[in-house]
Amino acid sequence: MRNWTLPILALMALHLATECGLACVGCREPGAETMAKESPTVLAGWAFSWSVLFMLFFVLVIVAGMSLYIWRTCRRLDREAALRISDG
Repeated sequence: MRNWTLPILALMALHLATECGLACVGCREPGAETMAKESPTVLAGWAFSWSVLFMLFFVLVIVAGMSLYIWRTCRRLDREAALRISDG
């Protein structure tokens, strides 16, 4: 019984967190059929949401690119050090 206590509590906490995380009317993404009828405030909120997502994606792309560069550089330096040791 003790083995199931932590996963059950984690699922309950996740369920509670998703219930509390509902968006207000101005922040929800409107459907395609209601886009023409929405007020400019709601449309601005929709555009702001997408711009934030784009910026977060761009930051992740930059971090991934830097990580790839560092990984390749370390791999190249390790190969060069191994060649110097084997030639030495």
